[in-house]
Amino acid sequence: MKRILIVLFVLAELMSYGQAKIGMSPVFSFTPVSAGTPSSIVNFGDTVSLKVYVKNSGNVTFNGFIKLNAFRDTTNGVLCDSIGIGLNLLPNDSISHTLSFTPISGPNAFKSGGNGNTIVVWPIIIFGTGVNGDSVRPKIWINNINSIFEFEKNPFKLYPNPVLHELSIKSQNSIHYKKITIYDQFARKVKEIMFTEVIDVSDLTAGSYWMIISSDNKSHRVNFIKE
Repeated sequence: MKRILIVLFVLAELMSYGQAKIGMSPVFSFTPVSAGTPSSIVNFGDTVSLKVYVKNSGNVTFNGFIKLNAFRDTTNGVLCDSIGIGLNLLPNDSISHTLSFTPISGPNAFKSGGNGNTIVVWPIIIFGTGVNGDSVRPKIWINNINSIFEFEKNPFKLYPNPVLHELSIKSQNSIHYKKITIYDQFARKVKEIMFTEVIDVSDLTAGSYWMIISSDNKSHRVNFIKE
């Protein structure tokens, strides 16, 4: 079996020798920049731009035409954007392209908050000699104060709520949370601090607020009222 695997690997390498390989660089960026963080200011209906880089990781120049697709990674998939691109790309060279889309809510579309939304971007060669390469999978967060957040079960208890001076935050799990970001009812960031179980909110004006409590790989939204 080991010999068969080695032979198959060698054959695959020989087949790819002398070919262009059109895939995606792992480098990308969002506009607005915060879209790629749990502290995102993006709401449903906002236009988001995603800058990605198409790369030729093969060893010959690619001359041809590709289709660059971006889908929200759900069971049924949601098309974000698709563009046709004519390419003349040297080996190990890359070129940037910008995709634009407007997040919409729904069980098979974009969710608000939680652990973000994965976007899968990949190129498909329409004509030209080469093979298709890797995809890139950016993650975008939507923080919409008017939507229902599709979080995991909220693991926090807040008290007192409404609060006048100090707000206590008790976690019901063992996750190490790192940051608290507080927003007002207009989604404006008003405070950002390291995670602590007691926070002073006496400097906030009276009204409704929500906070994003983040760890390295999870984030939760929690609402509170300042008296």
